[in-house]
Amino acid sequence: MAKWAEPTAWNFNMDQAPRGEMREVSRTVGKHKVTAVKLEHVPAPIIAAGACGFVTVSRWLPEEERWNMFTKAVPPVAWMPWPTHPGAQ
Repeated sequence: MAKWAEPTAWNFNMDQAPRGEMREVSRTVGKHKVTAVKLEHVPAPIIAAGACGFVTVSRWLPEEERWNMFTKAVPPVAWMPWPTHPGAQ
């Protein structure tokens, strides 16, 4: 049985936090079977720490240029990577 990994140290540089990636998605639309291609954001979850002492899961919101659960004016102060499942390979 796999052991749980020790927690990663907090990183106080929010510019280093993963913000996800953009990918092209093709969809067939309408009765004329038109293929539409658009860019879609695929978020990368992180564990974020707020200045007032709370810790939450967060992800980058590119349209709003801020972290989920935070405002632009009061962003997270630290982050750590979202862990993988202990049984994942």
